[in-house]
Amino acid sequence: MLPKRGASRPPAEVFDSYVSSVPRLQNAIDVIGGWSCAFPPACGVSAGRIEAFDDARIRWAIDCFGSLEGRNVLELSPGEAGHSFLLESAGARVEAIEPSRAAFIRCLVAKEVMRLSRTRFWLGDMEAFLRDTDKRYDLVVACDALRRFADPLAAIALLARHADALYIHTQVAQRGEASSLRRDDLIAALHEAGFTNIREAESGHSSGLSIFARK
Repeated sequence: MLPKRGASRPPAEVFDSYVSSVPRLQNAIDVIGGWSCAFPPACGVSAGRIEAFDDARIRWAIDCFGSLEGRNVLELSPGEAGHSFLLESAGARVEAIEPSRAAFIRCLVAKEVMRLSRTRFWLGDMEAFLRDTDKRYDLVVACDALRRFADPLAAIALLARHADALYIHTQVAQRGEASSLRRDDLIAALHEAGFTNIREAESGHSSGLSIFARK
């Protein structure tokens, strides 16, 4: 078995080598290791345990938006492509920006496993992309992505430049946590960026906040 993420094994030992077993999807899963998400049982592969390929948060966001058929979606920090799969399955064309090298490779493997054809993954800095491009999208999906920005509240204004609809899931401060992102500050930033229709999903986790916002 290959080492999981965080092990200090030189990349050359993984990629400058050959596989002796018969070709199968599990071989690609095992190349990178460290998976968090579980693929649907029909795929016949073993990875992680989180059910990202059937995530109720993304299904809720899609319900809030309406039909995604033929729509252009920007996804930030796709992780292991579970949400990308759900967005594409709903009819969207997806561009996904992933800053982590390891997660990017997992996305490429997942793209092959799930046979995604309308999703393109890019490796790079999300904030640099948002500042440098003038592309617009029908929807931006930022699930657990705000924490990767130096200033999460300033990131809201950047997102607003690229879409009139936005889905965010992020961790927010609990009472007594002075340094964390606060719900009220996030809502205020959305209003300031021009989002007037703001909905919050019920969450079983008090620190997790799911918001759909539309201008």
